[in-house]
Amino acid sequence: MLYAVPTASAFGLQSSPETDRSTGGNGFGFSIPGGDELGAPPEADPANPSGEEPANAIPEVHYDLSTLPPAVASMREKIIAAARSGDETQMRAVIGLSSPPPVFSPTGEGDPIDILKAASGDTAGLEVLAILLDVLDAGWVVKGGGTPQVRYIWPYFAELPPNALDRRQLVEAYRVLTAGDMEEMRAVGSYEFYRLEIAADGRWLLFMAGE
Repeated sequence: MLYAVPTASAFGLQSSPETDRSTGGNGFGFSIPGGDELGAPPEADPANPSGEEPANAIPEVHYDLSTLPPAVASMREKIIAAARSGDETQMRAVIGLSSPPPVFSPTGEGDPIDILKAASGDTAGLEVLAILLDVLDAGWVVKGGGTPQVRYIWPYFAELPPNALDRRQLVEAYRVLTAGDMEEMRAVGSYEFYRLEIAADGRWLLFMAGE
């Protein structure tokens, strides 16, 4: 692969990427099925009584930033500002806003800035910050909707089968990956590069590479 990164355990029906591109970023929106005209809740699906998405379901991809929960949008902007600055102190401050702090390694141990530097092609960790910005500029998906574990995941193609990406999606993926990276991921059947997750309450959950 193009970037030397540690292997880590990580963690669509498609809306138009042109949606709200003027905002300079991407966003997510989802709708909750309503009841009938009397306001009664819909009947549970006998095949899926919990209401959770099936494990093999392809998540919906969205780009409209205005539909993100305010706490998620705020954290995303803070991460982007810190990464753009290239300043270690600013990045450490954003990392410190979440409790527990975001995970940067499979063990959850180690200093986050040291981990970023070790994974980067340069000694200052700036290469990985550039990857982080490209990841957050992609569309995203939501997993665990309707549960306390709901989380917003970037890039969206981390949650789609590599072989399912169309030509337009591949162009987006190639902003983060090389074509060689993608071929390797097709061979194993899963995305294995960087992903970032934010909880619905705005906590930064993780940023790391791996399946």
